[in-house]
Amino acid sequence: MAQVLAVAGATGTLSRSVVTAARDAGHEVRRIARSTGVDLLTGDGLPEALRGADAVIDCSKPPTLEEQEATRWFTTAMRTLGAAAESAGIRRTVVISIVGIDRMQDYGFYRAQLVHEDAARAHCPGPVVVRATQFHDFVGTMLQRDGERFTVIDVASQPVDTRVVARELLRQATATRPEPLTQIAGPRAENTLDQARRLLAARGDDTSVVGIPASPSMRKGLMLPDPDVPTAGPTYDEWLQENVSREGRDRDG
Repeated sequence: MAQVLAVAGATGTLSRSVVTAARDAGHEVRRIARSTGVDLLTGDGLPEALRGADAVIDCSKPPTLEEQEATRWFTTAMRTLGAAAESAGIRRTVVISIVGIDRMQDYGFYRAQLVHEDAARAHCPGPVVVRATQFHDFVGTMLQRDGERFTVIDVASQPVDTRVVARELLRQATATRPEPLTQIAGPRAENTLDQARRLLAARGDDTSVVGIPASPSMRKGLMLPDPDVPTAGPTYDEWLQENVSREGRDRDG
């Protein structure tokens, strides 16, 4: 049955996949973002965006990775969203998070991300958490220019396609009996430094990339999912071929 779904943080990579998946499945989508006139922090526009909605899918994220600012942002956003959702009679809030978040608390932003989970459970109606491994585009966003080279953290990960994560978020948002906590991962373990080199090579960029240390928990491989976590979607190389080819077509056309 078609539902009305409000998607918070609706301009990000994941949320765009959620919006597409929801509309393809016949659902009505309300996009919550400052660019659409809805502010999660102040609540401006939220009552209108949530009126008549069946569920909220929260893909929002703060504008910074700095722990204290991100923590304040998540806490305020979940409190504001939760209050508005309760007033609108919404019964379910599905929140995206990260696989292994509770065992990687030596990294500041992950501490803030865990606060996000806790704040959603404390303030939002019918909280459901979906933890995913890093997305395929994670490495590209982590590349940092350092003079004549790039740097990136050198760790093991198991990246997943955002379309797979979007389908899981949608499944939980529309399920008769959602699971309070689910996890999803990509099909194959990778190394972020190797991924970065393959990304640049696929782009025709011969700039060198060197690895830099990550947090101790990440270096121990704790970004990887446990063996029982479901896996799905294309491999990193399959995603790379699809998306780098698309980048080339976009530039040429």
